[in-house]
Amino acid sequence: MHLLVDSAKKVSYNLDSTKRVRVLKEVRRLLTSRQKLILKAIIERYIELGIPVGSKLLTDWPYLDYSSATIRYDMQMLEELGYLEKTHTSSGRIPSKLGYKYYLDKLLTRDDDVYSMFPMIDQVFESFENNKETAVKKAIDLLSELTNYTSIVLGPSEDLTKIKKVDYIEINSSEAVILIVTNKGHVQSQTFKIPANLPRGYFEKTLATFDSLLKNQYLKDAQRILKASFVEKNVIEYINYQENIINTFVDAFTKMSQEDVYLAGLGNMITESEIDNPEELRRLMHILDKKDLLKVIGKTNKLSFKIGREAEFMPTDRCTIISVPYAVNEDEFGTIALIGPLRMDYTKVIPLMEYIAKNITKLYKK
Repeated sequence: MHLLVDSAKKVSYNLDSTKRVRVLKEVRRLLTSRQKLILKAIIERYIELGIPVGSKLLTDWPYLDYSSATIRYDMQMLEELGYLEKTHTSSGRIPSKLGYKYYLDKLLTRDDDVYSMFPMIDQVFESFENNKETAVKKAIDLLSELTNYTSIVLGPSEDLTKIKKVDYIEINSSEAVILIVTNKGHVQSQTFKIPANLPRGYFEKTLATFDSLLKNQYLKDAQRILKASFVEKNVIEYINYQENIINTFVDAFTKMSQEDVYLAGLGNMITESEIDNPEELRRLMHILDKKDLLKVIGKTNKLSFKIGREAEFMPTDRCTIISVPYAVNEDEFGTIALIGPLRMDYTKVIPLMEYIAKNITKLYKK
């Protein structure tokens, strides 16, 4: 293998940058089994200890039955290929972003010890099996407690959510509760103050118009439809009333979207973070606080990882997003995600997430 690396380095001097990158990529695909074991050991040792890893920290590992000289040589090769980095304060190495990515894609295993935590997860779903929303939130709370990282659940995309009905319950002559019902059975209620000078029957007529405009329309289009259609179809005599009732519906749509996002352990982002740039941390906290998470996490139909700025709008390179899908039905999927430092124990975190996602899927099938 070292001959391939040495040859690639010599050849690369005579190639343009594009071809040089292509040569190095080809060599990276050809890591030997020994180099893969050494890379895996370095990353897991670094995750465990938090210090640069030298050959002395690896020779006592049972599955690395190689001499210190052999390990040092392969560490040098892995560094030249971009999988490891050398720090200024130590002769040891730490994983690079490329190293973490290769580890997660090719070398990751699950820690069997984590299975002892599964009964706690089972208990959550058994205790709240008649309340799906509560069960999911409690499971995400538990995931945050077990990992000490920020945990998130995203409901299915709004793309398939339709408004089934707009209705209301009149409390008295000056107040009513507006109800928005979706095709998934979700009911969003909003209290509305009826103006005293509004003609009798006008409020009822407005709600009937809204029902006609929004029935069988996608939730994601509802706000645009109201603002484009309702005001055009009505005189501006009661413009303040119209603006108020449209704003009430917009608030309801916003809440319906936000209720599909639940976040636990936000404070862990401060206590467990590797982010040493205060501005990057502030910007990340702002994204999480605003629950603008779909842009960062994205949609996935399989276990996926985003390291640092691989995630859209992510302001730092010092964290990893792990995403695991769960199924609501044959067509709709949600996501549970975890945001933590690069140096997190992936062997424990990922099986926990996968088990919770499996239980959420089972819950929705009942």
